[in-house]
Parts: sequence; C-alpha cells; structure tokens
Amino acid sequence: MKLVAKTLYGMEDVLIKELTELGAKNIEKGNRVVTYVGDKRLLYASNLWLRTAISVLLPIQNFRFRDEKDLYAQFAKINFSEYMKVNQTFAVKGAVNSKLFNHTGYPRLVLKDAIADHFRDKFDKRPSVDLEKPQILFDIHIEENQCTVSLNSSGAPLFQRGYRQGTGEAPINEVVAAGLIYLSGWDQKSNFIDVTCGSGTIPIEAALMANGIPPNIARKSYSFQYWYDYDQQLWEDIYSKAPNVPKRDLDFKIIGSDTDGDVILKARENIKALPLGKTISFEVKEFNDQVCPEGKGILICNPPYGERLQDEALFDLYRDLGNFFKRKMKGYDCWVISSNFDAFKNIELKPAKKIQVYNGSLSCDFRKYEIFEGSLVEHKYGEQNQRREPKRNKRS
Repeated sequence: MKLVAKTLYGMEDVLIKELTELGAKNIEKGNRVVTYVGDKRLLYASNLWLRTAISVLLPIQNFRFRDEKDLYAQFAKINFSEYMKVNQTFAVKGAVNSKLFNHTGYPRLVLKDAIADHFRDKFDKRPSVDLEKPQILFDIHIEENQCTVSLNSSGAPLFQRGYRQGTGEAPINEVVAAGLIYLSGWDQKSNFIDVTCGSGTIPIEAALMANGIPPNIARKSYSFQYWYDYDQQLWEDIYSKAPNVPKRDLDFKIIGSDTDGDVILKARENIKALPLGKTISFEVKEFNDQVCPEGKGILICNPPYGERLQDEALFDLYRDLGNFFKRKMKGYDCWVISSNFDAFKNIELKPAKKIQVYNGSLSCDFRKYEIFEGSLVEHKYGEQNQRREPKRNKRS
C-alpha cells in the first residue's frame, strides 16, 4: 500500500528517519508529508511508533477536476460502502489550496454530501456525521485542480497520546516536543533537562524515547480499528511486542522543573498513565536554582513567547536564562524554542545553530547554545587538536 504520514514543517527529515527504522520502503519527502510503501502491519505500527507524525493516511482516490460540479461528480464515482458501513459515524477533514473555491471548507462539504448521497441511494439511509469522534475519518487534499481522497487510519491526531491528564496554560504539542528532541541530537544516553517544563510534555517524550517505549502506548483507539479489513489479531501482536516497562540501566538523569507547583502536580499525574516508573524527576524550582547533573547533556526549554508577559519582564526572563546557561550549564548544549526574536537577543549568547519550526501556528526558531568549559579560544583550540591526526610512519 502507498501510505502518507502527515507531519509539521521542519519535521520531515526526522519522520523519514523514523520510517526507515520501521522498515518503510520507497520513502519520499514532501511539504509536511512523507509518502512511503508498506503493508497492513506497517500501517498499524506507524500509528503506534511514529513520534513525529500527526496522522497516517491511506489514499483511495486521486483525480483532476474542472470545477465544483465536476468535483462532486468525481466524488460520486467512489464506492464509499467499500470503506464504511451505513451505521458508522464519519467526518471529513483536510486541506484545500485552490483558486477555484472562495471558501476552503466548501470541498469538504461536497465530499460529505457525496458520501451521504451514496448511502441514501444504495440503502435508503444516511450515515451520521460526528465531528468530535468519528469512527471513519476521510481526508481530502486539494492543490488547485488535483484532489486526493484518503482514509485517515489514525482518527484523532497522533499527538493525542492518551497520557495527558492535565495541562498548563500553553502546553506544547507532543509531536513538536518529540521533534525538538530529535533535532537537538540528544543521544538518549546523557542527561536531559527542561527548566520550563509545564505539565511535562518534553521530559515525558524524552523518557519514552530513552526507554524505547512507543509514544502511543497509552492510547486506546485508532480509526483503522473500525475499518472493514481490521485485523485484531495482527494489532494485538504488534501491541503486545512493544516494550511497556522502563529500562533499569538508565545511568543518566531526566529532569523537568517549573516554578508553578500546580503544573508540576499535573506532570506527575500525566506520567502515571505511562510505564515510566521513576525515570523522570519533576521538581518545583526556579531555573536559577537548578543544579545540573555531572557530565554532559542536553537542555531544551520552551519559555513564554510574550503572550502573557510585558516586554520588559519577558526580556528579563530571557536574560536570566542566558546567565543561567553560562553559570550552571557548562558542558551542556542548551536549546530554546521561541517565536519572539527580540526576546532571543536578550539571551546574549551567539547561537551555534538555528532551525525554523512551528509551534501551532507560530513560526519559531529552535536555537542551540553550546556552553563549554573555559574560554572560546580554549574550546576551539581543543576541537582543532582533536581533529588533527598524528602523522603515521609509512614503514610497515
């Protein structure tokens, strides 16, 4: 089967790596999507294991159309009763980018009507629409006059992992969190810290990775479980073979801290739904009071962007973060995600790397600050010495 995994801007290469490790073939990179080829086992495994996918689609029809009338005519050719029963609920979602339509939601309504008309004509009964929790979810993608209709095998987006019991005011999307961890280059063998952890999403995603546990181990349902050809035995085999206990030999720390005691309580509640044991240490603490564990590691933080803080207070926060990195985080790579580029300047450190990502609808930078021991000159001189190979004696 040709499959399509949807993701976020900037996460395509990470998703390709994940799919390669799952055994996908003929992988092709697109804009916010990755296409690949696999069987039913891979379709199910993709939903369980992919950390940076939003949903996994199975295309069922692809065509060109002339206008609105022709779009309906093309939809009417699809035998929708091959994909759902008349007593099942359904919904239509997707993306439309075409000058042919004044309202991007109109093609979704046309597809909804075509599905309802198909069942009315064939069974004299229309299936019900459920926008909140549909059993069958159709996805439509239109680019000018090219249309693809797909079955969404995931149903609810895959960032709805099933473990989140409570959140703070602006929780980061789980897919974004996992993508940031991958982009940071964390080796899953060294210390990991988040000093603005909120309800714990970034440390939780890090702990799942470090323990080799699927991101959706706590999730209860997927849309593919309502499909005609759902193989329950195959799904149970895939799920039962997935690791569901924490590793006992983690010789590094995963720490999440925040000044808000209420959100730390929510973070501790969230991990109760996961088989992580005591992998994560959640602490109520000012980041200036954080003592980093010995050895090297990664820090990732998602500070406020300015929606609820005045500029002066926000700039002070970022300045304090920069000073904290310099004083307390030597030997670590410190990463910050933010959409506030003026606030970034107050960190007063030169970023070693900048990556554009999106957090929701906000275009953000994900910036890396290398905090090394000693002076910059000593650091660069040490790197040059490591790269310089000794001359070898040519005599055998």
